[in-house]
Amino acid sequence: MYMLYYIIFAFLPYAVVIVFFVGIIYRCLSWVNAKGLTGLYNVNLGLYEHSFFSTSADVLKRIFLFYTLPGKDKDNALFAGSFMFHWGIWIVLFGHLGIILPENVLSKYFGITPEVHRVLALYVGGAGGLMALTGLLILTYRRLVGSSAELRIVNSYKIKIPVNRFSYIDDFFADFLLLAIIILGLLQTLGISPFYPSYIQSVSLWMYSLLTFHPQISYIISEPILQAHAIFAMILVAYFPWGKLIHPFSYLFMPTISRPSLKVEYRGEKR
Repeated sequence: MYMLYYIIFAFLPYAVVIVFFVGIIYRCLSWVNAKGLTGLYNVNLGLYEHSFFSTSADVLKRIFLFYTLPGKDKDNALFAGSFMFHWGIWIVLFGHLGIILPENVLSKYFGITPEVHRVLALYVGGAGGLMALTGLLILTYRRLVGSSAELRIVNSYKIKIPVNRFSYIDDFFADFLLLAIIILGLLQTLGISPFYPSYIQSVSLWMYSLLTFHPQISYIISEPILQAHAIFAMILVAYFPWGKLIHPFSYLFMPTISRPSLKVEYRGEKR
């Protein structure tokens, strides 16, 4: 049994990281080398006449503000769910940077004492986790009940398609992984499980041992919720490049950014 634990929590994390980065590189190269209207080159083609920087600024506004989602005849549930989920996840991921280093390192070099660390984890991390969970539940509900998504087809032509029409097994698989990871994380962060707050120091020492290439699983051998949280997280990280979760990287290869504006002829006139 100990050998199995060692394989999962000492060897597997390195394999997952390799799959993650190799997968992202592979997907990016496949987008760059796409021929014709394949890959991302058949998605969201628009005749922008703006510069690269102004178009990039617009994309960043979409990423962080989701300003194109709400409004008249728009899906406000999609906006609320997307906004809460993504901002909650960003807060949680940023907070996870603080558990890569042991508490004695945080205290010595960054002035973050164990008490402050636990307060930040409880209130900031807990708030981010609850925000992400609420947003994900809203998005999952939309997917399950068949809410309609509005698609724009050339200028002002619009159609509405039920979300469940283009929801597949991989979508539900990603939702399940995210829900499991967030719920297990909240069980620990909010002190709902009996393993709070010792898990903060446990996971920090374990992750630091991985970072220094001297894996020590003894820190988490008695933390079942943390183990489950880590296993689901590793599955998600390994799956990330191969599903729709990779969409943040797709912005780098959108044709409206990476290519100049298209010139078309309309009734003999160039536009």
